[in-house]
Amino acid sequence: MGSAVVLDTDFGNLDVEMVSIPDRDHQLSGVLYRPIDATQENPLPAIVLVHGISGSKQMVSGIALELGRHGFVALAVDLVGHGNSEGVFRDSNVDPTLGTLASVQYLESQPYTRASIGLIGHSLGAGAIRATAAAHRNIAASVFIGGGFGSIVADPVYGTLNSTHPRNLLVAIGKYDVLFDMGQLEKELSDVFGIQEITPDRLYGNFSTQTARKLITPATTHLFEPFDLSVVSEIVLWMTNALKSESPTQDVVSRGRSTYLYREVAILVSLSAFVCLIFPISAIILNSFPSAVDQRTRKTKYGTMEDWKSLITWGLLGLILFVPMFSLGFLIPFPPLIFGSSFAWWLLSVATSGLLLILFLLPKYSAVRLDPKSLISESFNRLGATIAVVLFTMFYTIENLTETIFLTDLRFLVIPIFNDLKPTARILTFLMFVPFFLTYFFVEGLYLHEFRKLSNRGWRSRLELSAMGKAIAMKTSPYVAVLCVNYIPMLLLDFRIFPVSVGFLMEFLWGVIALFIISTACSWWFYRCTSAVGTGAIFNALLFAWSAASIFPFGGF
Repeated sequence: MGSAVVLDTDFGNLDVEMVSIPDRDHQLSGVLYRPIDATQENPLPAIVLVHGISGSKQMVSGIALELGRHGFVALAVDLVGHGNSEGVFRDSNVDPTLGTLASVQYLESQPYTRASIGLIGHSLGAGAIRATAAAHRNIAASVFIGGGFGSIVADPVYGTLNSTHPRNLLVAIGKYDVLFDMGQLEKELSDVFGIQEITPDRLYGNFSTQTARKLITPATTHLFEPFDLSVVSEIVLWMTNALKSESPTQDVVSRGRSTYLYREVAILVSLSAFVCLIFPISAIILNSFPSAVDQRTRKTKYGTMEDWKSLITWGLLGLILFVPMFSLGFLIPFPPLIFGSSFAWWLLSVATSGLLLILFLLPKYSAVRLDPKSLISESFNRLGATIAVVLFTMFYTIENLTETIFLTDLRFLVIPIFNDLKPTARILTFLMFVPFFLTYFFVEGLYLHEFRKLSNRGWRSRLELSAMGKAIAMKTSPYVAVLCVNYIPMLLLDFRIFPVSVGFLMEFLWGVIALFIISTACSWWFYRCTSAVGTGAIFNALLFAWSAASIFPFGGF
């Protein structure tokens, strides 16, 4: 993590700090990248960056880092109800700028910034900065990434786009963005660009009159647009042209090509090390308490299934119920987080369906015979539960200390899968999620461990790693296959199989797959150590509840 911090500060050339921004009756959270030469005597142009729905400031911090390296004061903000910011997203009285206007006013009040302000927004954030440009009327440049157009921003509060408003507009839409049809988008852009046929990568208007317009279509997906190298480089060049008087050179683009990518690699390595710590620490604790280990004979009491049948059955259940249960989450918004409720009901429905199969169907086609009361009592005990809670608390504390000291979180590329539970309302939602996920991981433990017919060679053998790898592969393979079905036809044939709403849900699978890899490895490890599914189920339930409670935005009941 130390190398990530060094890169995040550009080897000491940037002052990076967490800031709290007042916005009506609540506070917003932001991370500020300020060049050390930005002072009252040498004020620099400033830029506000905001993320998409269910995102956080970390998703656009790579762009903020590169802008800071090139002489801008860059502020990446958690929108209202997202990340560490307070408030409720989708509240009837919510400000359409979602805190972006307050962030602009915060930067304007700082002595080290110039009057010229730029805005960058991804997806939902693009709509927020569009509303900000309409309300502020003194924004010098805007960048819409994967958003800012369509019926969702048709309300007058978002302003009318034309050839002069907003000033100096760059539009970045990924070629494989599931939310946009490029042909339809170019028609919508015709009035904004003042021309009927728009050629991507061509500059229209000019910066001297603040009418510059440009469309770029990088070969990327909706989720990864803020992470794309060409998008980041183009944004740095665009803001340099729009907000600085000096003419940019090619060095502006070339220097913006690497630092944030190296930082993300360092954070990914730190995440891997963080997860790997679970295994030796848990082994030490469990070895200190022999009574936490179930001594019963493995794989004999409840019957087994063929290895592949057990894993495929569980994987297909999750895949089949993914879309319908996500829809149910909008009808039953509990826990009160947008998409979070859908995630919880999805996993609970998978667990319920899987348990019903075990009770009523599998006994007819396999040797599985389940005594629920006996299995539950043997799977869970007070000591095992205590160890799981202590381990989770330890790792949550480590992550929070890391974030507090190094000002960065542990994430999978642009997906902040582990973040601190702030504001305090997120702690309550964390507790709400636990029963959903505990049920899921208990039933999953039956399919992944109790009922699998593994090799009868020694349990403590090299084949254990192979068994774990197979479990991870077969657990995640249905979701990887869906992503392939979604994107390969677009890549090869420019054809989209899923409708827009379903295609957008598929974007969440990137984070789901990362979490499933971690949870399956932990589940396998705890079962290996204890011979029961309970400790792993509790630990994974807490891990998932933490991730869900920190990622998804507050949406109210």
